Amino acid sequence: MTHVEQELKPFGFNLIESSQAKVVLSISHLKLQFDCVCPAYPNIKALGCPLHSTSPGSSWPVEEAKRIAPMIR
Repeated sequence: MTHVEQELKPFGFNLIESSQAKVVLSISHLKLQFDCVCPAYPNIKALGCPLHSTSPGSSWPVEEAKRIAPMIR
């Protein structure tokens, strides 16, 4: 499970599509695509990548989606 999936499932997002390069999640009628920003995954992982982040922080696209979720419901 990717970082974005773990973070957004509790907010009501559902998985539509997943690969190493992107994840598409939906909530209600809205679909959001999260792209990998790692320069050379799996050898080099970018800090804050919405898919592969393992750092204690998050990534800004994930945090923005958390703010959108309450407005959609």
